Amino acid sequence: MKKLRFVLPCVLIVAFYSCGGVEEPTNTVHLDQTQLPNPTIIEESSDFAFAPPSPLEIAGFFKQAGLVYDPSKLNPASNKDNYNTKLKKSLNFGVYATDLATCVVNNQIADAQGYLEAIQHLSDEIGMQNIFEQETIEKFKRNIGNSDSIEDILTNIQMSTVEYIELNGKDDLEVIYFAGAWIEGMYLGTLTLTEQDSKNIVQQLASQIEFGNRIAKGLQSVEDQDPEIKFVRQNIDEIVEFYKNCESIKGLSEDDKDLGRIEMTDEELNSISKLIVELRTDMIN
Repeated sequence: MKKLRFVLPCVLIVAFYSCGGVEEPTNTVHLDQTQLPNPTIIEESSDFAFAPPSPLEIAGFFKQAGLVYDPSKLNPASNKDNYNTKLKKSLNFGVYATDLATCVVNNQIADAQGYLEAIQHLSDEIGMQNIFEQETIEKFKRNIGNSDSIEDILTNIQMSTVEYIELNGKDDLEVIYFAGAWIEGMYLGTLTLTEQDSKNIVQQLASQIEFGNRIAKGLQSVEDQDPEIKFVRQNIDEIVEFYKNCESIKGLSEDDKDLGRIEMTDEELNSISKLIVELRTDMIN
Protein backbone atom coordinates (compact mmCIF):
# COMPACT_ATOMS: atom_id res chain seq x y z
CA MET A 1 0.00 0.00 0.00
CA LYS A 2 1.30 3.40 -0.89
CA LYS A 3 1.88 6.03 1.73
CA LEU A 4 2.03 9.75 1.16
CA ARG A 5 5.27 11.62 1.16
CA PHE A 6 4.25 15.10 2.22
CA VAL A 7 6.42 18.10 1.42
CA LEU A 8 4.95 21.21 3.00
CA PRO A 9 6.15 24.70 2.13
CA CYS A 10 7.02 26.71 5.24
CA VAL A 11 4.64 29.40 4.11
CA LEU A 12 1.60 27.18 4.66
CA ILE A 13 2.23 26.69 8.34
CA VAL A 14 3.06 30.33 8.93
CA ALA A 15 -0.03 31.41 7.02
CA PHE A 16 -1.93 30.57 10.17
CA TYR A 17 -0.24 33.54 11.79
CA SER A 18 -0.25 35.93 8.84
CA CYS A 19 -1.82 39.35 9.01
CA GLY A 20 -4.78 40.45 7.00
CA GLY A 21 -7.57 42.94 7.46
CA VAL A 22 -11.06 41.75 8.31
CA GLU A 23 -14.11 43.48 9.62
CA GLU A 24 -14.76 43.52 13.35
CA PRO A 25 -16.73 40.31 14.09
CA THR A 26 -19.90 40.14 16.12
CA ASN A 27 -21.18 36.58 16.47
CA THR A 28 -19.56 35.25 13.32
CA VAL A 29 -15.93 35.26 12.21
CA HIS A 30 -15.05 35.45 8.51
CA LEU A 31 -12.00 33.54 7.33
CA ASP A 32 -10.08 34.34 4.14
CA GLN A 33 -8.35 31.42 2.45
CA THR A 34 -7.90 32.82 -1.03
CA GLN A 35 -4.18 33.54 -0.73
CA LEU A 36 -3.06 30.21 0.70
CA PRO A 37 -0.61 28.09 -1.31
CA ASN A 38 -1.30 24.44 -1.99
CA PRO A 39 0.95 21.84 -0.36
CA THR A 40 2.95 19.53 -2.56
CA ILE A 41 1.98 15.88 -2.16
CA ILE A 42 4.01 13.14 -3.75
CA GLU A 43 3.01 9.47 -3.67
CA GLU A 44 5.77 7.09 -2.66
CA SER A 45 5.79 3.45 -1.74
CA SER A 46 7.54 3.42 1.60
CA ASP A 47 7.38 6.56 3.66
CA PHE A 48 5.50 9.58 4.88
CA ALA A 49 7.83 12.51 5.41
CA PHE A 50 7.52 16.16 6.31
CA ALA A 51 9.60 19.21 5.54
CA PRO A 52 9.31 20.97 8.91
CA PRO A 53 8.80 24.73 8.87
CA SER A 54 11.18 27.12 10.52
CA PRO A 55 10.10 27.81 14.11
CA LEU A 56 11.45 31.32 13.58
CA GLU A 57 8.91 31.90 10.84
CA ILE A 58 6.11 30.55 13.01
CA ALA A 59 7.10 32.74 15.94
CA GLY A 60 7.62 35.80 13.76
CA PHE A 61 4.09 35.60 12.47
CA PHE A 62 2.81 35.05 16.02
CA LYS A 63 4.29 38.40 16.94
CA GLN A 64 3.04 40.07 13.78
CA ALA A 65 -0.47 38.75 14.41
CA GLY A 66 -0.57 40.39 17.82
CA LEU A 67 0.51 37.76 20.32
CA VAL A 68 1.92 39.49 23.40
CA TYR A 69 4.90 37.62 24.83
CA ASP A 70 4.00 35.87 28.07
CA PRO A 71 6.49 33.28 29.35
CA SER A 72 3.79 31.63 31.45
CA LYS A 73 2.11 30.45 28.24
CA LEU A 74 5.17 28.53 27.07
CA ASN A 75 6.12 25.05 28.20
CA PRO A 76 8.59 25.67 31.06
CA ALA A 77 12.11 24.65 30.08
CA SER A 78 12.41 22.94 33.47
CA ASN A 79 9.87 20.36 32.30
CA LYS A 80 12.53 18.81 30.09
CA ASP A 81 13.46 16.37 32.85
CA ASN A 82 9.87 15.18 33.30
CA TYR A 83 9.50 13.31 30.01
CA ASN A 84 10.12 9.58 30.39
CA THR A 85 9.11 8.16 27.02
CA LYS A 86 10.71 8.69 23.64
CA LEU A 87 7.39 9.94 22.28
CA LYS A 88 7.04 12.62 24.95
CA LYS A 89 10.66 13.65 24.47
CA SER A 90 10.23 13.87 20.69
CA LEU A 91 6.95 15.79 20.88
CA ASN A 92 8.37 18.29 23.33
CA PHE A 93 11.53 18.69 21.25
CA GLY A 94 9.14 20.19 18.70
CA VAL A 95 7.28 22.17 21.35
CA TYR A 96 10.49 23.70 22.66
CA ALA A 97 11.63 24.59 19.13
CA THR A 98 8.54 26.79 18.76
CA ASP A 99 8.93 28.22 22.26
CA LEU A 100 12.60 29.01 21.69
CA ALA A 101 11.83 30.91 18.51
CA THR A 102 9.01 32.77 20.26
CA CYS A 103 11.51 34.01 22.84
CA VAL A 104 14.00 35.10 20.18
CA VAL A 105 11.60 37.11 18.01
CA ASN A 106 10.41 38.89 21.14
CA ASN A 107 14.01 39.65 22.21
CA GLN A 108 13.68 37.55 25.36
CA ILE A 109 17.17 36.11 25.03
CA ALA A 110 17.58 35.14 28.68
CA ASP A 111 14.51 32.93 28.39
CA ALA A 112 15.67 31.69 24.99
CA GLN A 113 18.90 30.33 26.44
CA GLY A 114 16.93 28.06 28.75
CA TYR A 115 14.93 26.70 25.82
CA LEU A 116 18.06 26.14 23.76
CA GLU A 117 19.46 24.05 26.61
CA ALA A 118 16.15 22.17 26.87
CA ILE A 119 16.27 21.31 23.16
CA GLN A 120 19.88 20.18 23.48
CA HIS A 121 18.93 17.97 26.43
CA LEU A 122 16.05 16.32 24.57
CA SER A 123 18.12 15.89 21.40
CA ASP A 124 20.61 13.87 23.45
CA GLU A 125 17.78 11.83 24.96
CA ILE A 126 16.25 10.87 21.60
CA GLY A 127 19.53 10.09 19.85
CA MET A 128 20.11 13.32 17.94
CA GLN A 129 23.06 14.59 19.94
CA ASN A 130 25.01 15.16 16.73
CA ILE A 131 22.89 18.18 15.78
CA PHE A 132 24.41 20.14 18.66
CA GLU A 133 27.99 21.05 19.29
CA GLN A 134 29.25 22.86 22.36
CA GLU A 135 30.31 25.67 20.06
CA THR A 136 26.63 26.23 19.22
CA ILE A 137 25.81 26.95 22.84
CA GLU A 138 28.89 29.14 23.28
CA LYS A 139 28.14 31.07 20.10
CA PHE A 140 24.59 31.64 21.31
CA LYS A 141 25.89 33.08 24.59
CA ARG A 142 28.43 35.28 22.81
CA ASN A 143 25.77 36.77 20.55
CA ILE A 144 23.16 37.63 23.17
CA GLY A 145 21.88 41.03 22.14
CA ASN A 146 22.48 40.42 18.44
CA SER A 147 19.11 39.16 17.23
CA ASP A 148 20.28 38.57 13.66
CA SER A 149 23.09 36.28 14.81
CA ILE A 150 20.78 34.42 17.18
CA GLU A 151 18.29 33.85 14.37
CA ASP A 152 21.10 32.52 12.16
CA ILE A 153 22.06 30.07 14.90
CA LEU A 154 18.48 28.82 15.22
CA THR A 155 18.20 28.45 11.46
CA ASN A 156 21.35 26.31 11.46
CA ILE A 157 19.93 24.15 14.25
CA GLN A 158 16.75 23.65 12.23
CA MET A 159 18.75 22.67 9.13
CA SER A 160 20.93 20.30 11.14
CA THR A 161 17.85 18.63 12.61
CA VAL A 162 16.26 18.01 9.22
CA GLU A 163 19.56 16.83 7.72
CA TYR A 164 20.19 14.40 10.58
CA ILE A 165 16.68 12.95 10.31
CA GLU A 166 16.98 12.48 6.55
CA LEU A 167 20.47 10.99 6.60
CA ASN A 168 19.63 8.55 9.39
CA GLY A 169 16.24 7.42 8.12
CA LYS A 170 14.39 8.65 11.19
CA ASP A 171 11.12 9.49 9.43
CA ASP A 172 9.08 8.45 12.47
CA LEU A 173 10.99 10.91 14.62
CA GLU A 174 10.47 13.65 12.06
CA VAL A 175 6.70 13.43 11.98
CA ILE A 176 6.49 13.28 15.79
CA TYR A 177 8.79 16.28 16.17
CA PHE A 178 6.79 18.18 13.60
CA ALA A 179 3.50 17.26 15.29
CA GLY A 180 4.81 18.74 18.55
CA ALA A 181 5.85 21.98 16.86
CA TRP A 182 2.50 22.24 15.08
CA ILE A 183 0.42 21.57 18.18
CA GLU A 184 2.36 24.18 20.15
CA GLY A 185 1.82 26.65 17.32
CA MET A 186 -1.91 25.92 17.25
CA TYR A 187 -2.02 26.31 21.03
CA LEU A 188 -0.33 29.70 21.07
CA GLY A 189 -2.54 30.82 18.22
CA THR A 190 -5.59 29.65 20.15
CA LEU A 191 -4.55 31.73 23.15
CA THR A 192 -4.40 34.78 20.93
CA LEU A 193 -7.86 33.95 19.65
CA THR A 194 -9.50 33.29 23.02
CA GLU A 195 -7.71 35.88 25.14
CA GLN A 196 -7.02 38.74 22.75
CA ASP A 197 -9.76 38.31 20.13
CA SER A 198 -7.18 38.59 17.34
CA LYS A 199 -8.80 38.71 13.91
CA ASN A 200 -5.45 37.99 12.27
CA ILE A 201 -5.11 34.62 13.99
CA VAL A 202 -8.65 33.42 13.42
CA GLN A 203 -8.46 34.20 9.69
CA GLN A 204 -6.31 31.15 9.05
CA LEU A 205 -7.68 28.63 11.58
CA ALA A 206 -9.76 26.80 8.99
CA SER A 207 -6.84 26.57 6.57
CA GLN A 208 -4.82 24.55 9.08
CA ILE A 209 -7.37 21.79 9.63
CA GLU A 210 -6.49 19.81 6.52
CA PHE A 211 -2.85 20.08 7.52
CA GLY A 212 -3.77 18.60 10.91
CA ASN A 213 -5.40 15.77 9.00
CA ARG A 214 -2.12 15.09 7.21
CA ILE A 215 -0.21 15.11 10.49
CA ALA A 216 -2.60 12.47 11.82
CA LYS A 217 -1.95 10.36 8.71
CA GLY A 218 1.77 10.76 9.27
CA LEU A 219 1.43 9.59 12.87
CA GLN A 220 -0.58 6.62 11.66
CA SER A 221 2.38 5.57 9.52
CA VAL A 222 4.73 5.49 12.53
CA GLU A 223 5.88 1.91 12.99
CA ASP A 224 5.49 1.72 16.77
CA GLN A 225 1.78 2.39 17.37
CA ASP A 226 1.87 2.44 21.17
CA PRO A 227 -1.06 3.87 23.20
CA GLU A 228 0.62 7.27 23.57
CA ILE A 229 1.00 7.90 19.87
CA LYS A 230 -2.52 6.63 19.20
CA PHE A 231 -3.81 9.11 21.77
CA VAL A 232 -2.13 12.05 20.04
CA ARG A 233 -3.31 10.91 16.62
CA GLN A 234 -6.88 10.34 17.77
CA ASN A 235 -7.03 13.77 19.39
CA ILE A 236 -5.79 15.47 16.24
CA ASP A 237 -8.41 13.48 14.33
CA GLU A 238 -11.02 14.72 16.80
CA ILE A 239 -10.05 18.34 16.13
CA VAL A 240 -10.29 17.75 12.38
CA GLU A 241 -13.64 15.96 12.59
CA PHE A 242 -15.12 18.60 14.87
CA TYR A 243 -14.27 21.23 12.30
CA LYS A 244 -15.73 19.23 9.43
CA ASN A 245 -18.96 18.67 11.36
CA CYS A 246 -19.52 22.29 12.35
CA GLU A 247 -22.87 23.46 11.04
CA SER A 248 -21.14 26.51 9.57
CA ILE A 249 -18.87 24.26 7.50
CA LYS A 250 -21.15 21.38 6.50
CA GLY A 251 -23.39 23.60 4.41
CA LEU A 252 -20.58 25.06 2.33
CA SER A 253 -19.89 24.02 -1.23
CA GLU A 254 -16.37 23.30 -2.43
CA ASP A 255 -16.48 26.59 -4.33
CA ASP A 256 -17.31 28.40 -1.09
CA LYS A 257 -14.31 26.81 0.59
CA ASP A 258 -11.98 27.44 -2.35
CA LEU A 259 -13.01 31.09 -2.54
CA GLY A 260 -12.66 31.65 1.20
CA ARG A 261 -16.38 32.11 1.88
CA ILE A 262 -16.11 30.46 5.28
CA GLU A 263 -17.84 31.54 8.46
CA MET A 264 -17.60 30.03 11.95
CA THR A 265 -19.55 31.07 14.99
CA ASP A 266 -17.89 32.12 18.23
CA GLU A 267 -19.26 28.97 19.85
CA GLU A 268 -17.65 26.75 17.23
CA LEU A 269 -14.33 28.55 17.54
CA ASN A 270 -14.38 28.28 21.32
CA SER A 271 -15.14 24.56 21.14
CA ILE A 272 -12.33 23.76 18.72
CA SER A 273 -9.96 25.92 20.77
CA LYS A 274 -10.83 23.85 23.84
CA LEU A 275 -9.87 20.64 22.03
CA ILE A 276 -6.51 22.13 21.01
CA VAL A 277 -5.75 23.36 24.53
CA GLU A 278 -6.64 19.98 26.06
CA LEU A 279 -4.33 18.08 23.69
CA ARG A 280 -1.43 20.45 24.26
CA THR A 281 -1.91 20.32 28.03
CA ASP A 282 -1.75 16.53 28.01
CA MET A 283 1.24 16.56 25.68
CA ILE A 284 3.48 18.67 27.92
CA ASN A 285 2.49 16.97 31.20
